[in-house]
Amino acid sequence: MSDLSLAFAQTRYAVRGFLRDPTALGFTAFFPILLLLLFNAIFKGSTNFNGGHVPAPSYYTASIISYEIMLVSFASLLVRVTTNRERGLLKRFRGTPMPSWVYLFSEIARTFIVVVATVAVLVAVGAIFYHVHLAAHLIVGLITYTVAGVFCFSALALALTRVTATADAASAVGPLAATILAFLSGVFIPVAIMPSWMLNLGKVFPLEHMARGLQTAFLVPGSTGVTGTDLGVIALWGVVGLVVAVRNFRWEPLASGER
Repeated sequence: MSDLSLAFAQTRYAVRGFLRDPTALGFTAFFPILLLLLFNAIFKGSTNFNGGHVPAPSYYTASIISYEIMLVSFASLLVRVTTNRERGLLKRFRGTPMPSWVYLFSEIARTFIVVVATVAVLVAVGAIFYHVHLAAHLIVGLITYTVAGVFCFSALALALTRVTATADAASAVGPLAATILAFLSGVFIPVAIMPSWMLNLGKVFPLEHMARGLQTAFLVPGSTGVTGTDLGVIALWGVVGLVVAVRNFRWEPLASGER
């Protein structure tokens, strides 16, 4: 069996493991839907975006999609890899004849599959229950930012495993970082009512650019939402995360106090 075949087989195993975990499946699949329902119940009607009134359901469909991409690609991956490393699974995996990259490939591929599935569910909920209009330009932007977001946040998650020495640390850092960035990036709060300092701070991070790109694709007729600036910031963070991960990723459990 070729290395690529091994990678796909390991990916299938990882996806089956996810589907057999009711807690992970429920949290990943139903939590974003619950958020979408809650925000659309709170912010009814329309909201302001780029100086005009836009449907709140479309705004929050795009926003929760961006949050879900980060939550799965960053927080969930960070917790999973850190937990497996501290349990000694990565060390044992590396001791097998299988190439080490196969494990990382399978985890990122699993992440991508889960993201695509949950994004599709959120789009369906938005279209069916909130009459979010779907168009070709929106799909282009959605695909572009989904791929870029998974790359960026997966790279950052693997990079951060170097400093999350325990599964508990990863479980705290991942979701907390995603939640804080969601508030800074106009995901949970409409950008029209956010203070300027918060908006400017959010622009430093990739979630703001992904959220704004998706919001533009969902809200501006004929626009894909894809801009060189937004993609450039997302790609830059992803490349930095990838470089740090390549240089510092550890397969063995971190010793107490080691960094």
